Amino acid sequence: MKITTRRHIGFFEVNGNFALRLKELLNCLQEAATIHSQQAGYETRRLMEEQKAWVLHRIAIQVHSPPVCGDEIEVLTWHKGSRGFRSYRDFEIYRNGEKLVSAASLWLFIDLARKKILRPPQDVGACYGVEKRDALDMDINKWKSPQGFDPEAAVTIATRPSDYDPLGHVNNALYFDYLETLAEGVFERPQEMRKVIVQFNKEIPADVFEVSAGLKKQDAGFMFNVSSAAGVHAAGEFSFDSGQ
Repeated sequence: MKITTRRHIGFFEVNGNFALRLKELLNCLQEAATIHSQQAGYETRRLMEEQKAWVLHRIAIQVHSPPVCGDEIEVLTWHKGSRGFRSYRDFEIYRNGEKLVSAASLWLFIDLARKKILRPPQDVGACYGVEKRDALDMDINKWKSPQGFDPEAAVTIATRPSDYDPLGHVNNALYFDYLETLAEGVFERPQEMRKVIVQFNKEIPADVFEVSAGLKKQDAGFMFNVSSAAGVHAAGEFSFDSGQ
């Protein structure tokens, strides 16, 4: 079962080029996934009362053409099934029939009380429906997150109370905000990022008041991470070329 949500891109969601910011782009995708979960009977508040949650572990995003201020967009999402402890979900964003964004993601079902990964419930496929079509031509399982590297450039970013979501950790979309802050601090004239893939390793706890975002050039684009004294919270890759 695919679901479609529609939304308007507002002035306060875009950057200086009037293109949708990465943080807001991920918010669009997460909102669509949340709506699908509600329709499937996995409403977020009920899960939290049961000390359970779906947590985004990896996401790969390809921006063919960025949504811009004033656009009316359609966000499509579908559940691709589960294997072992992992569940998969893809996304596409359209404007008047033109595909703007493709994304693939990997989710984990978490016991919040015990901080333990659980197998997805047996009825997940029946409740969400399963659509096997791939939005991206890649296997998100095979991608290797660049964990250990020495950044060539880095910026320090203070966390804020507003960064934390109802689960008590920094929302995944904020990591994209940190990434854009890093790019704007390093590059004299940063371009629009067209490909981003990231793995979220460990939550940023409330007693961490600043993080470091760093990057290093590689053959195609850059690798990056977000870290603190508590460890590496997220790591990934990005490029300014969509590879279309």
